[in-house]
Amino acid sequence: MRKERTADEATYQSLLWTVDSLQAHHLNKVIIALDDDTFSKVILRPKAWPNFRCQHIELMGRLRSLERWKIIKEDRLTNRGAFLIAQSVIKYGFGQSYVAAGAPRWLMDIFVNEETVSSL
Repeated sequence: MRKERTADEATYQSLLWTVDSLQAHHLNKVIIALDDDTFSKVILRPKAWPNFRCQHIELMGRLRSLERWKIIKEDRLTNRGAFLIAQSVIKYGFGQSYVAAGAPRWLMDIFVNEETVSSL
């Protein structure tokens, strides 16, 4: 149970950071894709998740700062580019903001392929 709480807290903190970063970069129309099913449900169906009421209130307060947003559940494998960026930060210490700088050159083919597949 302790591990679950730690993973939930990490996901929650990541979401707060994500929304704050999007707002700081003036990105106000966004889709946030999560591979975590818990927090997509906490945001979309809060009454079914009463133990996360405080997190829901905080997240909704921050999401209201965005003009238009959508939360979706997406499997990690369908968003390979984002997963590889996260791994580059964890494994290699690439700490630059990909939000501000754009996609790294070494991932451009993956993003182009994902965009092509998603538009089919």
